[in-house]
Amino acid sequence: MKKGLFALLCCFQFSFSQNTEHLDKVLKQLKFKKSEIDLEHFAQKVLPYDKQKSVLVIPKFASEVSDDYLVLDAYVIVVDNATGKIISKFVEPNAWTSDAIRLTDISVDTGLYLLNKTTRAFGVRVSYTGSSRPNPFSETNLSLYIMDKSSLKPVLKNYTISQSRGEWDTNCAGEFEDSNSTFEIDKMQNHNFNAIIVKTKNVTTVNTPTTDDCVAKETITKNTSKLIFNGKEYKEMR
Repeated sequence: MKKGLFALLCCFQFSFSQNTEHLDKVLKQLKFKKSEIDLEHFAQKVLPYDKQKSVLVIPKFASEVSDDYLVLDAYVIVVDNATGKIISKFVEPNAWTSDAIRLTDISVDTGLYLLNKTTRAFGVRVSYTGSSRPNPFSETNLSLYIMDKSSLKPVLKNYTISQSRGEWDTNCAGEFEDSNSTFEIDKMQNHNFNAIIVKTKNVTTVNTPTTDDCVAKETITKNTSKLIFNGKEYKEMR
């Protein structure tokens, strides 16, 4: 085996073991078999602001798996890095469906979601991609969670932070829409939680065929909205 290939395989094996180091212990506590888990979309990340803890997102098969249809239960879990013991968890049955709009990625987001002086949330991002070439589609949704003693509480659920869609002739003519949102923490509070300012950039692209070319014209718009905490969760206010 060539040295470069050997090093690459070693690196992959190390990365995989690092990313799943708590999984076996957590599955034992949950009394799940590994075969019940969608390992392809399992996610784990150490909390950078509390390095004694990690977040695990475990997608558990909720129904029989087929080539074109999949339903998953969401297990969002915080563990002690030293022991692998579950500290807190949130469970949502039938949380994610993968069909014609295919589930492509689940990741842990540890951005600066400082909701007040003592509360920092972490996020779970879930991405989907459509299977239609004439009507391309992709989307990423963000949910935010806070730790409350031995439980996790979702304070924002499935907020769309990016989306792309279009309709075209698969050659040139067509129209595409892309939107991407970023979060900023506001000073204003409601029920002791800071509001979240959402800044969204929207790009509309129209493709028009000419004699020997395909001409694209872009239109960019921007809008701002706020997510306000109502005592239980964040809701959008424009």
